[in-house]
Amino acid sequence: MDFLDSLKHYQRSLERRLVAFIEARRSAYAGREVERWVYDVLDDFVMRGGKRIRAVMAVTAYEGATGRFGDLRIIDAACALEFLDAYFLVQDDVIDLSDLRRGKPSAHAMLADYALGVRGAPADEARAFGYNVAIGVGDIFNAWGIECLLEADFPAERRLAAVNTYNEACEIICRGEIKDIYLGLSTVTADEDEYTDMILQKTGYYVTRAPALIGLDLAGAGAELREAMIAFTEPVGLAFQIRDDILDLVSTQEELGKPIGTDLREGKDTLMVIHARRNATPEQWAEIERVLGDHDATDREVLRVRELLEAAGSFAYAESRMQEHVRSAREALGGLITAGLHEQTVEFYRGMVEFIGNRRH
Repeated sequence: MDFLDSLKHYQRSLERRLVAFIEARRSAYAGREVERWVYDVLDDFVMRGGKRIRAVMAVTAYEGATGRFGDLRIIDAACALEFLDAYFLVQDDVIDLSDLRRGKPSAHAMLADYALGVRGAPADEARAFGYNVAIGVGDIFNAWGIECLLEADFPAERRLAAVNTYNEACEIICRGEIKDIYLGLSTVTADEDEYTDMILQKTGYYVTRAPALIGLDLAGAGAELREAMIAFTEPVGLAFQIRDDILDLVSTQEELGKPIGTDLREGKDTLMVIHARRNATPEQWAEIERVLGDHDATDREVLRVRELLEAAGSFAYAESRMQEHVRSAREALGGLITAGLHEQTVEFYRGMVEFIGNRRH
């Protein structure tokens, strides 16, 4: 079974458990109209798709450490990572003022539509309602994530270790998000070291490291395997985020499920922008800088910046740095083998590394 077939197998298993978890809570939201709206958003937002890579990292780390493949206990526990993902995505969309997520209205946009369409609230009031209630929706997702770990069918000391890792990850990811917002200020510029530090916290922990360590917590894995997993997940997380930054400009809205150029409009110092600031001609940089941080920039202006970054060699530079991290991740697989991770899981991770290096969405 190749990587994508294996990923789909894990996705189906996780989605069955997510459906059961959310359905079991339907009656708690059957009271007031606004609670029914919130339930609809909670259900729709989690079940509209996604790669489920965070939960899959938890499942595969556990399986690789224990050799127990198909253990439904870890599937139930790993749903925590999907709720953590939803928590941060809801927040991200509020921060980014983004009304689309995976090709559908974001949580705050759905809630604003309810207030506007069902209750006839004024447009400005409905939009504020959407943002305000979305914060609560995100907090519910976070609470559900912790619940999945606390109620998992594992020894208490392992569950506690997993919750501690989850909470540590929340703090570190939030610190990374705060740095990302700070670096978006028009008066602040980032160098490559600051960019790398930020994405290690925001993405490295979020996508790969914390989920895998939670899986190892529940497996009762030892220090050697944990250190080997950290050495593997760090370059994977870096490669994942750099590819994300590239796709934000070279992909399409249909592939991304959200508008292209979001990072550019927010004024974020991605690796391409950092490179262009140093290497573009003064004329090229002047054009890029006019669009950088302009929330009202048109798609045409975004596409022009894409051309300029291409001409400056900035995409090629970002691609080369990403491939360096991919190579580091490949090399780190040897440490996982030495530490005793099951061969089947190592092969899955090998496929994942290649997928991340070549993905289009």
